[in-house]
Amino acid sequence: MGKGELYLIGLGLSHDLITLRGLRMAKAADKVFIDSYTSALTDEGIKGIKETLNREVIPLGRKDLEESSEELFKLVNKGLKIALLIPGNPLVATTHISLVVESVKRGLKYEVIPAPGIIPNAITMSGLMIYKMGKPVTITYPVNGVYSEFPYDVVKSNDVRNLHSLLLLEMDAEKGIMMSIKEAIDIMQHIEGLRREGVFELSRKAVAVSSLGGPKQRICFSRLSTLAKLSPHPGPHTLIITSPKLHFMEEEALKVISNVYCK
Repeated sequence: MGKGELYLIGLGLSHDLITLRGLRMAKAADKVFIDSYTSALTDEGIKGIKETLNREVIPLGRKDLEESSEELFKLVNKGLKIALLIPGNPLVATTHISLVVESVKRGLKYEVIPAPGIIPNAITMSGLMIYKMGKPVTITYPVNGVYSEFPYDVVKSNDVRNLHSLLLLEMDAEKGIMMSIKEAIDIMQHIEGLRREGVFELSRKAVAVSSLGGPKQRICFSRLSTLAKLSPHPGPHTLIITSPKLHFMEEEALKVISNVYCK
């Protein structure tokens, strides 16, 4: 029997944003799995995918994807076409890059089917210019009382070049951890209190993005002091610290889009 193939299929920002090509590949696969580790996907989303494909979809956690990925490769070696559905865009997470690298090392075929992800859509759908996007970074919870100051340094560096800072918020779907906008602002405010360099003042303007691409998406442009008081909203969440000097078109687009989607 000939060797099969591994398909890494992006689901996009919402379960119904999978591409036509991704849909076709998933339906043609012998087995379909879904990554439930690197990104959050609601029960409603999983149900929607199953209904769209009209077949069984098996969830895989961190252990399945990182420690026991051998089981996936065994299926491919048997000649099966294996589809791994990935919320967002494939290869953003190192977990998926490792699967690609290992496939090549084993002489197995693979194919990546992209889909819209949080990068760069959080920037563009907020009304900001993509060529002004600086280095992205993740805000993490403190560990044993120790706060990572790296996000602060990234924003500071982006500011020097008048670039926007896209801040991803810590999330672990398996553990049910999903940092909120308020928590992210509180963490960065704590670091500001330690550093006192004026990088993360509450008067600074930013964009709070939640559930991007879904029917309940929220995009709010305001000062950090206002964003910290937003009502709870379904995630995942992203915080964008806008560049120190905005282009006039960005200013107009931010206000227009926020008026529509800040609910």
